[in-house]
Amino acid sequence: MGDCEDLPFADNSFNVIICSQSMHHYPNPQAFFNGAFRCLKAGGRLILREFTSDNRLIQWFIARVEMPLLNLAGYGDVKMYTPNEIKEMCCLAGFSVEKLEKRKRMRLHCVARKPGRSSPAE
Repeated sequence: MGDCEDLPFADNSFNVIICSQSMHHYPNPQAFFNGAFRCLKAGGRLILREFTSDNRLIQWFIARVEMPLLNLAGYGDVKMYTPNEIKEMCCLAGFSVEKLEKRKRMRLHCVARKPGRSSPAE
C-alpha cells in the first residue's frame, strides 16, 4: 500500500502499471503520471481506466452536483478529467499515448508507453 502521488517503488521496477477507476480521487494526478513513468521500465506501459466526458453539461453536473454530494458521504472525489486532459498529463510525464478511447458510456481506456525498449529477457 502506498501513496499514488508518491509511489513507493524504485525506478524502472515494472513492465506494466494499471490504474482503474481511481484517478478522479487524486488531488495532484500529474504527480501520479510522473511517478508511474519513473517506476516503469523502458518500453513499459501504463494502462488507465477512468470515467470521462467531453460533454460540458455532464462535466458541470458532476463537478457542481455529483462530486460535492459524494464528498459529503465521504467518497473523496476530486475531478473528472476529459480525454484531452489525460492525454496532456501522459505527455507531460514523458509517455507516448498508444491508445486513448472512450468506451461504453463514460469509460475511458488509455494505454501509454514509456519510450525505449525492454531487454528480451524481461
